[in-house]
Amino acid sequence: MTVKTNTIADVLIVEDELVTANALSDVLSDLGYRVLAIVDSSDSAISLVHQKLPDIILMDIKLRGADSGITATNEIHKIAPIPVIYLTAFSDPETLELAIATSPYGYLTKPLRYAEVNVAIMLALKKHHEEKILQEALDKEKALHILKSRLLAMASHEFSTPMSVIRLLIWKLQNFEEQLTKESRAKNLASIQSAIKDINWLLEEVKFIACSESGKFPFNPENVDAITYCQQLVDSFQTEDSTRKCRIKFHSQGQCQKLKVDKKLLWHIFMNLISNAIKYSYEGGTIDVEVICKSKQLFLSICDHGIGIPNEYLNNLFLPFLRAENVGNVKGLGMGLYIVKQAVEAHSGKIAVESEVNMGTKFTVVLPSADSL
Repeated sequence: MTVKTNTIADVLIVEDELVTANALSDVLSDLGYRVLAIVDSSDSAISLVHQKLPDIILMDIKLRGADSGITATNEIHKIAPIPVIYLTAFSDPETLELAIATSPYGYLTKPLRYAEVNVAIMLALKKHHEEKILQEALDKEKALHILKSRLLAMASHEFSTPMSVIRLLIWKLQNFEEQLTKESRAKNLASIQSAIKDINWLLEEVKFIACSESGKFPFNPENVDAITYCQQLVDSFQTEDSTRKCRIKFHSQGQCQKLKVDKKLLWHIFMNLISNAIKYSYEGGTIDVEVICKSKQLFLSICDHGIGIPNEYLNNLFLPFLRAENVGNVKGLGMGLYIVKQAVEAHSGKIAVESEVNMGTKFTVVLPSADSL
């Protein structure tokens, strides 16, 4: 008795005996498989795989033409890692050795027993699926390793600047205290505080990325008065340095007292977008920040009138380490917008960007309240 499959799969039959191929096709169709085609040569098999990838290939070793099924399998595996089961009348050691070298998922000898073919297909598909999952996990782990290595290298570089500033200014305060005026000491202390703030910012970004990439990404929504909170964050930017460079105009609408969002993630979203707007604005420019609460959603808009983003960067803007060619010497890890996207997606929210070079950039974020999801 042949068990009907529960797995719908596309099967390519490569067989030079038409009667055998048609009989096998009929059986597979009855079992629930989709037979893409029957071909009788290596060239035909390779051509079909270029057009449409089957889930599995049943491959005869002896084919019409000069090339064997083993040759065809080698060429097909250069296109895609499609599982192959050999169906052949040959079982001599030499043929078997050549076939094994292509890493087949099965080797069945003729005359075929259809129940065995069915079992071989089901096992091959299951094994291939498991291998695919494992490979994806390995690829993800490799990408994570590369990401963390690059992040460590860039963070080390970025940390060195504020640390150097702190060391230099402390040395100056220690060795030239009597020569410094009260204003100079105050200015040096303010510079130290600014450098410490830069270090804390870098630490927050590194911690965030480490959590999100390790699968321990935290999402802890709570009731937040988003308008008041965002106003406080804007106020934190109103230092002497930032106000000298540009002015932040804050607008708000609606009531946000009962909006349920993750406060820490909102901090990452807001601070990164505002920080970028300041960094890439022209001297004396204006940044427009608007926070609107309606229909259990938070709408956040941050618009600058600075250097803008070239069109070729917009599609990949939220990838890690991406920095447009027009940023010049502006410091950064290239992780800010990646962090923003992660934080927005944690809320099941949306983010959009509009930009024009030398005209400015506008980011729009929509965060639904967690109790409305």
